[in-house]
Amino acid sequence: MATAKVNFQPPRGGHSIRKHRGAALRLLQAERTKDIFPTLLEEILALGYPCAAVLNVDFDSGDVRPAAAVNWPRTQLARLTTGLWVSEHPVTAMLGANRPAVLPRTSFSSRPVYLHPLLFSNRNPCWEADRARTGSCLAVQNFRRGARIRLEDQICSTCEMRGFAGVVAVGLRRHNNEASLDRLGDLIKLANACLSRLFKVEHYYNHMRDMEITIAQMSTVMQSMADPIILTDTQQRLVMLNKAAERFFKVPDEMTQGLVRAVELNNLMFSAALGSRLSLDHESHGDLTLVDTSEGDEMLFEAVSAPTYGPDEAQIGTVTVMRDVTQLRRADRELHANYEKLREVEETVRQDRDRLNLIIENVGDPIVVCDREGGLVLMDPLAQELFGAMDPLAHELFGNSDPALTRTQVRNNATFTSYIGSFIHAKTTRDAAPLWLYNPGHKQDIEYDARSGKIFDERGHLVYTVTVLRDLSALRRVEQLKIERRMLEIEKFAATGRLAATIAHEVNNPMEAIKNAIYLLAGEIPENALPVYNILKAETERVARVVRQMLGLYRSNEQVKPVNVNGIIEDTLALLHHELEKGKVEVLRDLGPLPDAIISPDQVRQVLSNLVINAKDAMPEGGTLTIRTRYIPSRGNLRAWVRLLVADTGVGIPPEMIRTVFEPFVTNKGEKGTGLGLWIVKGIIEHHTGKLRVRSKPGKGTVFCVDLPVAKP
Repeated sequence: MATAKVNFQPPRGGHSIRKHRGAALRLLQAERTKDIFPTLLEEILALGYPCAAVLNVDFDSGDVRPAAAVNWPRTQLARLTTGLWVSEHPVTAMLGANRPAVLPRTSFSSRPVYLHPLLFSNRNPCWEADRARTGSCLAVQNFRRGARIRLEDQICSTCEMRGFAGVVAVGLRRHNNEASLDRLGDLIKLANACLSRLFKVEHYYNHMRDMEITIAQMSTVMQSMADPIILTDTQQRLVMLNKAAERFFKVPDEMTQGLVRAVELNNLMFSAALGSRLSLDHESHGDLTLVDTSEGDEMLFEAVSAPTYGPDEAQIGTVTVMRDVTQLRRADRELHANYEKLREVEETVRQDRDRLNLIIENVGDPIVVCDREGGLVLMDPLAQELFGAMDPLAHELFGNSDPALTRTQVRNNATFTSYIGSFIHAKTTRDAAPLWLYNPGHKQDIEYDARSGKIFDERGHLVYTVTVLRDLSALRRVEQLKIERRMLEIEKFAATGRLAATIAHEVNNPMEAIKNAIYLLAGEIPENALPVYNILKAETERVARVVRQMLGLYRSNEQVKPVNVNGIIEDTLALLHHELEKGKVEVLRDLGPLPDAIISPDQVRQVLSNLVINAKDAMPEGGTLTIRTRYIPSRGNLRAWVRLLVADTGVGIPPEMIRTVFEPFVTNKGEKGTGLGLWIVKGIIEHHTGKLRVRSKPGKGTVFCVDLPVAKP
């Protein structure tokens, strides 16, 4: 590619440039950017250096890869590859500092390496920045910047061109002095200046090619349009027109006097129409009559004109697109086709109306349609029983032969009219309210759930209201049946409580005998069996107390006392360790330092056992059980608490059961559960004046939170 003539200004240091005059001539003779790197590497070798390489920065991927190399081992060259995000790499660090650097022997070279940055820079601003009279040229900013740079900012804010960045790596000789490194740096700076010049020239060339392609594409699109398109300048002179417009405004090769006059007449009428809109700075349209030069007929066009603007926002011309509207004879055929479609739509509407009437008759609820004034317009048979037939349309649709209104129907109409009047004037489009109406079939007043909606026309004005009356008597009966069933469950629970008290009384006697037998064996137990004997004695006493308190129907006489909750947790987990391990449950303990709580140890142990067993049952495939304790200090005169959290990763509690989970006989375990465990837990916590809360998410797990009062210091 032949480059434009550029007055090259070498960097400062004319003495060093004169020493590289031959290299400067070779670099200045390069016509493409890709010719710079080979020439630079050859000149570096000519200075006596053993090897050299050029690394290029890919701004899209952030990689720094070798672009050209001479006498550099391939394995060591691969180690030069890095990324802009690897800040500790010597190449990346040197790029960020924007200063040459000499590295000792590294992994990518067996000799010292000289690194010099390459960056798009120029002493003079580009054409765009010079025309805009701004100093935000990327090349000038890079040229003047001597400190660290941000490679991600290498986009010019004026011309939006992305610059380049790279690194020249040179393997040094055994003996190097500062003068030789200065000559090497001057050579690389010279190559960077030539590269920046060619980089900008290629940018202009590519931009020009893109514009030529765009112009060609737009010209092709314009020529392929079937409608006439005309481009005129500010003096209303034709600048460009497509083939469809040439038919009316261009004299053909085989011209006659009539064709010439027709073209002149078309140009005159077009100029007159365009002149009337020339003062407008926005899109305008109007009708335009032209003469068909091929047939001599008049043709009517709808002309749409829009101004075009240059880069300086000044109007440079007008684009006019004309649409042929002379084919009005098609209107007759289209009108006939639309008439046939209208008949088909009418038949479809009639079928939809019949279908809607059938649905209304069989919906099972009274339906009332009112107009914008609240007057009854349409009712189904069930609504007619409540309000009576009010208009001939209802008689025609439903065949009601008795229009007389009874006293109850008049009362129903007054109630409904009051409701529908308030709904019409309300701002809401939907409403639901209870209405008490007299039902002739039930011969009593019945509560209806009135659900109403509004229908609007295309202008947003209210046209009709539709109200569906849902009989709530059946729902009330269902609720009554639920209450009766609940009462039966309460009776069952009372009977169960009495039975439990009886069982507790009967079981307590043999438990006392067992306790006495254990007491008599106290002196007969070998010393090595004493731990087992003590466990048997303690657990027997615990069972006896549980039996006495069975189902909470017997108030415990055990005195509460200050006890550390963490010790109870450890004892309970030790007893349930085998069962939890068998169920593949992993126990996570997070026990914080706690003061003593005022509790009954056995009852709190019972609470913790129920919560842990429930958590294990909620994780049939295994899971994680987390037990956490925290001290909640008092605020002001409020009581301090010991908080115990028991969390599992099980199946969770269904949302509909979460409110009744602490009630008796409520369980989600099926036949395996009694539904009494959490009820007993709640009773124990309330007996301790504590707090019990639960939150759960199906499929995620459940968390129980227990707060117990703290002993006063």
